[in-house]
Order: sequence, then structure tokens, then C-alpha cells
Amino acid sequence: MLERALAFASGDAWLYGIASLPDQAPGHDLGVLIVVGGPQYRAGSHRQFTLLARDLAAAGMPALRFDYRGMGDSDGQVGGFEHAGADLRAAIDRFQQEAPSVKRVVLWGLCDGATAAALYAPQDGRVAGLALLNPCLSGPWPLLPATPGCTGSPACRTRRRATTSAC
Repeated sequence: MLERALAFASGDAWLYGIASLPDQAPGHDLGVLIVVGGPQYRAGSHRQFTLLARDLAAAGMPALRFDYRGMGDSDGQVGGFEHAGADLRAAIDRFQQEAPSVKRVVLWGLCDGATAAALYAPQDGRVAGLALLNPCLSGPWPLLPATPGCTGSPACRTRRRATTSAC
């Protein structure tokens, strides 16, 4: 497994990330873009994103984890998940330059990173799939259709959260 530090522009900000690449060229065209959540940077709490990216690369799957605008080492002002689209596009562009075999990406997102991924995915034909962990399901951005009969009870919210893998 090989890791490379990357710098790339998103608008007027410089973003920084780490590509974790398999030792041998993968026999597929997929890669995973790890979209961090909350006020975290590309390593994640307890190095969870570092470990995930390395495990993916060791299994033959290229991965990129990066800092959004204004987070970690990246420049600019934090814009929140509603405004992460330009950063996600720039990250995918740079990922594909670093790993030319990557033609399609799976966006793996946690918390508001999952929400950012879900909002961005329909805009980019390179996105082949989503892995959404704990996305925000309420607000002015409907990620899921309303659950019939949902009254907001804990059981209903749990049932609705369980449907996120179908997004």
C-alpha cells in the first residue's frame, strides 16, 4: 500500500488530503472518497478514516480522505455540508489524477459528511454509489421520501434511519 499527500484547489481555497493506493493496479475502476463529518479532519477520531483508507487500499481499493474547506489543514472558511459540492468535485478530480484507474467513486460519508455526499451525488455521473453512516434526515433538503405514518417517535426514526442504505 502506498500513501501520497495531495494538495488541490477548490475555488480560491487549497485543500489537502491523503490518497491510499493499492500496491498493484486494481482490476476495477472504482475508488472510495471518504467524506468526513462534523468538525473532524481527514484522520478522524481515533484515526478511523486513516485506518479505513489503509484497509481499503490493502484490499485493492484506492481511497482518498481529505479536509474540507476551512477544516484541518485546508484553507478557506467552513461552509457546512450544504456548500461542500465544490470541494467534493475538486477531490474527485484530484483523486482521478492520482489514481487513473478510478473512473467511478463511492462516496463514504459520516454524519454531515454523509449528508453532503447524498446531496452531491445526483450532480456527478462519476458517483457510482453511496455509503451513508448517520446522515441528517431532517431539514430543508429531503434525502428520503417521507416515511408513511411516521410520527417522529424513536422507533419510527430508527426505522427511517435503517432505510438510508437504499438512497
